Amino acid sequence: MSKRTTARLAATIALSYFLSVFMIVLITGVIVLRTILNPWYILSRMEHSGFIEHSTTEIREIFISYGLGSGVDREIMAPLITDEQVAEAAEGVILQKYGRGSGYAFDRFSNEIFLVLSDYAISQGFEITEDIEIGLRDLADLCADALRNHLDTIIIRVLAQTQRYTRIMFIGVAIVSVLSLGAIVLIPSVNRRVTRWIDGYIYALGATTIFCIAIPVIYNNTGISTRLQITPTSYFLLITSWLDGIINGFLVALIPLCLLIIICVIIRILRSKRRKKYKSKRHLT
Repeated sequence: MSKRTTARLAATIALSYFLSVFMIVLITGVIVLRTILNPWYILSRMEHSGFIEHSTTEIREIFISYGLGSGVDREIMAPLITDEQVAEAAEGVILQKYGRGSGYAFDRFSNEIFLVLSDYAISQGFEITEDIEIGLRDLADLCADALRNHLDTIIIRVLAQTQRYTRIMFIGVAIVSVLSLGAIVLIPSVNRRVTRWIDGYIYALGATTIFCIAIPVIYNNTGISTRLQITPTSYFLLITSWLDGIINGFLVALIPLCLLIIICVIIRILRSKRRKKYKSKRHLT
């Protein structure tokens, strides 16, 4: 092997290494943009994790305890909170924290509860005096605050704080994309033998594939999601589902990576066969 051939091979390997690093960073950046920095991703995790249903159950118990303390039957307090209300409030709070909406009208929710409680008091033969009205209003406000406090937690606030890095992440992804394209173009120009630069692509794609496999394996083997000590249960379900969705992003990235590897391997095999056939014919002549 000549010095020139050795230098080209070394350059191909080096470019393959940098290409694999660029692709790993690019895949990770895209996943972060589509998950951690995306409020709609959190809302989808709320919907699919059971967060809404468990939150409704947890908040309903609070409503019932408030009602019992004020002499209101369980049957009256329980229907005051539903899955639909929790889902609507959660969407309002999340989008407001991410600067995408005006929030949820907790005052309106409190007024709706007050009207129900007023009708209940009248049905029980009470006259709505000023003192009773104040008491019912306070009970309605307590219920609205319970819903607000359940959704406006430090977990949601911390997730929303990541929004400040969206622009930086976009710029980073754009830069890495340009660098990846540069490496893809440079590999064939450095080593013009098809089998050699195809090998460079295979090395880079293989290293990236191993990384995308390693992340889920490490995540599952360490049992991070099961080790979380988060209460209430609704938030435990949300965070574990949130993490699972991020990890699944690396598994989804394996699909195009494996397809590209298969294409490169096929080209490599066909090119090798053609080269051997050409050498055989040349040897016979």
